[in-house]
Amino acid sequence: MYGFPSLSAASLKMTSRNTPLSGLPLLVKLSHSLMFYTLIAAVVRGAASSQALLLPPQADCQSLDSPNQHSQLYPDFATGNLNGTTLIVPIPLEVAREVIPAEYEIAEAAYRELLPSFPAGKYPMVAQIVHDHDIRVFSLNTSLSDFSRASLEFPFIDIYGDGHSAFRWAGTFLITASNELAIQGAQSYGITVHPATFDPPCDAYTPTLDGAMHAHAQSNDTAASSTFLTIGTEPSGGSVPYPLDFIANVTNQPVFADPRLCDYYLRLYNTSLTAAGATATATAPVPVVGTVRANLAPFAAPQSWEGVYGWRLATPFLEPLGPSVCR
Repeated sequence: MYGFPSLSAASLKMTSRNTPLSGLPLLVKLSHSLMFYTLIAAVVRGAASSQALLLPPQADCQSLDSPNQHSQLYPDFATGNLNGTTLIVPIPLEVAREVIPAEYEIAEAAYRELLPSFPAGKYPMVAQIVHDHDIRVFSLNTSLSDFSRASLEFPFIDIYGDGHSAFRWAGTFLITASNELAIQGAQSYGITVHPATFDPPCDAYTPTLDGAMHAHAQSNDTAASSTFLTIGTEPSGGSVPYPLDFIANVTNQPVFADPRLCDYYLRLYNTSLTAAGATATATAPVPVVGTVRANLAPFAAPQSWEGVYGWRLATPFLEPLGPSVCR
């Protein structure tokens, strides 16, 4: 077992290691969203089997990711393990202001409090390609096939103008084209989704001939066939400008595209998957440096960023089965 914190599904509190500045509601209710109704319909259709598998697994997919060992602890949530690469891309603050919708403030003081040495005049955009593995809803006796997603995301967004609340704006995703439920779930939050093909198809990254790690997502949309995101990384050794605590804070800020609805997706950074000396060597935390290339909203033209730092790691996750009011 992972040694998970003693949290209940009815009173989910975040630990000091992964508490976003705005906090997570103490009660996260199961809302009747598109995701919820799709799950229920699938369970009814599959009631004759011992467990409803909502979508068939991808052919010949053998993931290296660790199995889900926490679904019974959080039976009313979608649970699984999330593996992938999360990079912090310092972009000019004026560029961030151009691409982030004008009605939202940027909580610059919040990220500078966490990272006093962050370059002046810069903003910490997130680039990531991740793989959701062994996804289950224990209370519904349901599982969902693995899928990958890629995105450029914008943390420390102050949607209420109070100067300190931190939300993460994610307007566009690339998601595995065969996983209709994952696509519909993201769309229920107002996110624009491009069904996509991923390399590798069954894991978060794959080694290259020179020993680096590579991940690529390419849109399948005919009208957006040039939309893509590519991340290539290698271990950064002793250079770790962004501690894991910062990554935990950023990735646990509530996600939104429509400010009326938030996804309180929670990654658990206090389990044996991320502990010092983690035994799951294939997914243990590794500080990395690399390159991001993208032709992806909200940027209107292709972009490339080199020498950017972050982490390659896996964590367990919990996700409510539908949106909640942003607060």
